[in-house]
This record gives sequence, C-alpha cells and structure tokens, in this order.
Amino acid sequence: EDDLSFFKKVPYENEPLPLPDAIKEDITGIVNAVGRNIGITKFLFQGNPGTGKTVTAKQIAKILDRDLYMVDFTAVIDSKLGQTAKNISSLFNQMNSISHPDKSIFLFDEIDAIAMDRTNSNDVREMGRATTEVLKGLDSLNEQTVLIATTNLFNSFDKALTRRFDSIIDFNRYEKKDLIDIAGILLDYYLEKFSFAGRNMRLFKKIMSLMNPVPYPGELKNYIKISLAFSKQG
Repeated sequence: EDDLSFFKKVPYENEPLPLPDAIKEDITGIVNAVGRNIGITKFLFQGNPGTGKTVTAKQIAKILDRDLYMVDFTAVIDSKLGQTAKNISSLFNQMNSISHPDKSIFLFDEIDAIAMDRTNSNDVREMGRATTEVLKGLDSLNEQTVLIATTNLFNSFDKALTRRFDSIIDFNRYEKKDLIDIAGILLDYYLEKFSFAGRNMRLFKKIMSLMNPVPYPGELKNYIKISLAFSKQG
C-alpha cells in the first residue's frame, strides 16, 4: 500500500467545464502529452480565482482515467521552523515511491501556500527553505509522475520555480463572449436539474451581456444555481 499521508484522493468532476478555445487547445495538448508518455509531466495553471483551474485538473484526471491526489497543505505546513521543509521533502518522496505513477495525477492546488518569491516573503528564512525544497522536489520528480499545480498569485512566484514547469497555462484568456456562451451552457445544465424553472435563453444572455465584467465560471455557477433555486415555480 502506497504511503500518501500528505495527499487526499479527489473525486472526478461531473459538472460541465466549458472553456475558451485557446485554453481548450492547451488542455488537449496536456492530455496528448501525458497519454504519449514523452516526459512532459509538470504543468502550472495560473489565473484568477474562478477561472476553472482546479476543475480542469479533475477533468484531465477523468479523461486519462487516473486517480487524482491533492496535497493536503494543512498537513504539510508546520509552525516549527524547518519542519515544513522536511514535510515537503517527504511529500515528494511519497510521490516518487508510488507503485503506479502511470495511474495517478498529483495536484498542488494553490501551490503558493508553500512556494512564494524567496525575496518578498515576510518570513524570508522559512519560506525560502520551503521554496528551495519545492525546487529540489520538482527536479527529482520521477519522469512518469504527472503534476499539476495551480496558482492565483503567479506574479509573486519565484522565477526559479516557474522554470521548473514544462508548460504554464494561462487561465485568464476569457473574452466577454466566451463568458456569455459559458453562462448559457451552465444555465442549460442546471435547468435540467431544476425542472420547474422557466427558460428564456435570449433574455438570459442579454442580462449577462449587460454585466460588466461578466463573472468567471466559478462565480457564474453560484449565481445560476442560486437564481434557479430561488426562482418561482411554473
């Protein structure tokens, strides 16, 4: 039995994830690269909250039929100076020791929890040690081990860390039209679950087009679900 005490197994995502074409093409590229096993295995998803980074990681695991293990940062970060760095070293050892790396994907959701710019951190010494361990861990990662990391704080990233990833996907590439189309797809999906709600897609898209800015998908989902749940029956 593999020791994955620093990880939690994450269920797949069943809700739709409509993405702009530019992002969709990059995700197809990741699926192809991982499927072909050509040694491109470390991916960083960067973008604003609600742009679909975490959900996309779940979808990729589902498409590739792999188990998704997410780092439990509460178990990794320790108040004792130096212990966090040791824990980071241990979690990379766990990743490298897994018996079937070709059946797993590891997710570092909001990797900035353990890896920020070593020159800008408040507690430079401890954060620097943690980031150094992350760099060493990424360098020593088994070639078959697939890692997806996400961040909302890309501009605060240590540049040495950025260079460790094979590919960086920018999730901020949404045009207003993309968001209105996505809102329509999400509305259709949730309408099937709320059979009593009325449906007026033209009006809905008009309302959406008047929003400035149109929210990202994470927030859109919540708006639509709440609106439908509160809507008048019949």
